Amino acid sequence: MNHSLNRRTNLSAVERNFRSRIAQLSSGQWFLRGTLSERSGTCGKANCRCARGELHKSLYLVQSQAGKFRQICVPKAWQQRIRQAVNNYRLMQKLIEEVSELEWKRLQEKKR
Repeated sequence: MNHSLNRRTNLSAVERNFRSRIAQLSSGQWFLRGTLSERSGTCGKANCRCARGELHKSLYLVQSQAGKFRQICVPKAWQQRIRQAVNNYRLMQKLIEEVSELEWKRLQEKKR
């Protein structure tokens, strides 16, 4: 019997569900670690609407890398996709933590 198949059938329904969601999420999705920051500001043009108080809105992706912060302005056409990629990253991280916790408990039980 295939050892990996046998191991898969020995997993709890909860763990099979987590692993299935990880596989589905990882298939063809974008992942971005970071925080989205919405900012408003003026461009400095005297005749622009922002000079009358209707500020321009921008979306930035902010990330800590090697102890330093970096940021990038997200073009309007990409904002929905980038929001989804940040959400995908957070969800994947949560699912992996859940599977890790189940593995931890399994290891603890085998030591007894």
